[in-house]
Amino acid sequence: MVDFCPECGNMLRKNSCRCGYNNQDIQPKNAPNTYLHEIWNPPSPKIIYCKLTATSQDKLRAMLSKGAYPEKLKEITKNVKNHLYSCCNCVYYNEEIFHCQIKNKYLKKDSICRSFEPFE
Repeated sequence: MVDFCPECGNMLRKNSCRCGYNNQDIQPKNAPNTYLHEIWNPPSPKIIYCKLTATSQDKLRAMLSKGAYPEKLKEITKNVKNHLYSCCNCVYYNEEIFHCQIKNKYLKKDSICRSFEPFE
């Protein structure tokens, strides 16, 4: 019998899921042996722009080739350079226990990875 996660719908393997459902490894934030990792590997501002505005990358490429540079893209580029986007703005980050569901690691709040998915 194949089981599926009630939280995200993914197939369960050994009764735990990537989203953290039924995961025994997730510890509370005050656990003494929890080590917080720091990752700074942000996606490009163009990818963040596409995720925020629900624009395809092909459409954005076409806009940029015509010389139209959106103001929102300038703002996102500035925010990435100034480290204003981080795990705190990501949908996969559980702020209560400092846990990233994609990386399955405990991360510092100012970390960011290529899987960054903003919720704005």
